[in-house]
Amino acid sequence: MFAIFTTIAGKTSKRAYVTLLLLLAIVSFTTVVGNNAEASSADADKLYIIKQDDKYGYIDRDGNVVIKPIYLNAKDFAEGVAPVKIQEGTWSILNTKGEIIGTWKYVDEINAFSEGLAVVRKGAKYGYINKKQLVIPVKFDNAYGFSEGMAVVAIREGNTLAERLNAKYGYIDKNGNVVIDFQYRAAGNFKEGVAPVSSTTGFGWGYIDKTGQYVIEPNYFAAKEFSEGLAPVSVGPGKTGFISHEGKFVIPPQYSWASGFSEGIACVKSGEKIEINSSHIKVVEIGKYGYIDKAGEFVIKPIFNYAESFRGDLARVYDQTLGFGDDKYQGISFGYIDKNGKIKWQLTR
Repeated sequence: MFAIFTTIAGKTSKRAYVTLLLLLAIVSFTTVVGNNAEASSADADKLYIIKQDDKYGYIDRDGNVVIKPIYLNAKDFAEGVAPVKIQEGTWSILNTKGEIIGTWKYVDEINAFSEGLAVVRKGAKYGYINKKQLVIPVKFDNAYGFSEGMAVVAIREGNTLAERLNAKYGYIDKNGNVVIDFQYRAAGNFKEGVAPVSSTTGFGWGYIDKTGQYVIEPNYFAAKEFSEGLAPVSVGPGKTGFISHEGKFVIPPQYSWASGFSEGIACVKSGEKIEINSSHIKVVEIGKYGYIDKAGEFVIKPIFNYAESFRGDLARVYDQTLGFGDDKYQGISFGYIDKNGKIKWQLTR
C-alpha cells in the first residue's frame, strides 16, 4: 500500500504533511475495505478467479478449470453466483455451472453479492441490485457490500481530489434508508457488531456500534473490520497489529500492513522500512507478504509481492500490488496457494 509514496519527497508545509498522512491512512484502509465485495470464506461454492491471456474464468480448489477464461473481467463467487464482464457496458451473473442467469446493460461494474445484493456502478455513481433488478437507486459516490444488514455508502459535492477526500460516509439498510448519518471521513462494514470509522472532526479511527456510538475510541491511525475476534489497527505508518473487542493489543503493532483473520490465518506485510520526517514519507525497503496465526507466528513465510486473505482452502497471491482502476488485475499476474504455502495455480497474466 505504501509503494505509491516511495517517490514523495521535498519541502512540504505542515498542513500538506498532515493531509499526506491522512491520505496514507485512508489508502491503508481501502486496500482491504475498498475491495469490499470480496466473497466470504464461509461460502460453500468455492470457485476461484483465474486469468489467462487477459481473460477471466474460474477453477475449483483442486485447480481444475470449471468455467473457461473467456470474460473481460470477473468478481469472486458468493452466494452461488459471480458477476462477469461480457463486453464494455455489459455484465452478466453466472451460477457455479457457468450458466448466465441475468444480464445488465449500460453498467460499468457489478461487485460480488453479499446478503442477496450487489453493488452496481454506472460511471461514478453506485447503487444496488439483486439477481433480477435494481433495488437501491444508483445515486451514491461510493458503496460497499452489505454486512449484518447494513452497507457503507458515501456522498460528496464535486470531483476534485480535495472534494473526494471530503466525502462523507454513512450507513443504509436494505431499503436504502439512512440508518447512521453521513458523518465519517471513511468507514468500513459492520462485522461482529461493530464497524471501523474515521470521523470528519478528527484524524483517528475507532469503532462504532449499530447506533453510531463509539465502543472503541478513535485513537488509531487506521483500523479495519473485526474477524474471528480480532481487528487490524495501525498506530502509525508501518505499525500495524491486532486488537481485541476491548481495544487491547493481542498481537503487537509490528507489520506494515495486515488483513483480517480468515480460517485462523491473517495476511500481513513484513520487513518494510519507511522513512518519515517533516519533509517526506519514503519507503526505503519494500516488504513482502506472508501469513500469520493468532499467536503472531508466521505459518507461511513473507515471500510474496502481494497477497490476499484465504477463501476456503486457497489464497490469491500476486507478482505486484493491485491497481485501483476498473480492472484491478490489469497487467498483473496472480495465482493461488494452499495453507501449506504450496502453489495450486501458477501465477498467470
